[in-house]
Amino acid sequence: MQPAIELARDGFEVTSDLVRYMDLATAEEDFLTEDPIWAREFAPNGTRVQQGDILVRSRFASTLEEIARDGPDAFYKGRIAEATIRALREQGGIMTLEDLEKYSLIIREPVQTDYRGYTLTSIGAPSSGAVTLSILKTIEGYEGFDDPANVNLSIHRLNEAMRFGFAAVSGTSLISSCTAAHEGVSIAFEARRSCYERRARRFPEEFPEPRSGGRCSLKD
Repeated sequence: MQPAIELARDGFEVTSDLVRYMDLATAEEDFLTEDPIWAREFAPNGTRVQQGDILVRSRFASTLEEIARDGPDAFYKGRIAEATIRALREQGGIMTLEDLEKYSLIIREPVQTDYRGYTLTSIGAPSSGAVTLSILKTIEGYEGFDDPANVNLSIHRLNEAMRFGFAAVSGTSLISSCTAAHEGVSIAFEARRSCYERRARRFPEEFPEPRSGGRCSLKD
C-alpha cells in the first residue's frame, strides 16, 4: 500500500480525465465544493481544483497508513469504523458498527470463457464480470468486428450486445442468471439468433422488459 500512501500524501497532478469525472459527479450537486468534508481537499481555496493543480489526499493517506499498520481490523473496528458509521448516519444511512464487525468475505471461483483464442477470467456475481464475458461472447460471432471499415456496424452490435447481456441478469435471480451468463455460449447464440439488424425482435420472454421496450437488432 506504500505507493498509494505516498501518492495521496505527496499529491498528484489533476488531469483532464479527472476534471471530466469531477464534472460528471457534480452535475446535479457540486458537493466537492459545497460540502466541507469534500471541499477540504477538492476545493482547498474555495474553488475546485483544476487541470494542472496538485491534489493532495492527506486524510486518505493517513487512513491507508493505519490499515497497513494494523490490518483489516483497523477498517472494520475502532476509529475508522466509528468515523465511517457516523458519516453515514449523518447522511441518513442505516449501517451500524455491528454490521461492519460482522462483515466477512465470501470467496467464489472466478468465471471464465473463451474469446477469439484467449481465455478470459473475471469475477462472478454480484459483479458485472459475468455480464462482460457474455457480451464478448456475443460479439465474438461477428467477423470483421475490429475492421475500421465496419466501425459503425460494430458499435451498433456492441451496444445491442450490452443491452442483451444486462437484460439477462436484470431479473430477481441474479446469481443464477450470472452463472448462466458467464457460460456465454448459449446466451451469445440466443442473442445472435433473436436479434437482427433490419428486423427488430423483443428479448426472450424470460428476460425482464427494459424501459426501452426491449428492442434489439444485430445482424446474423
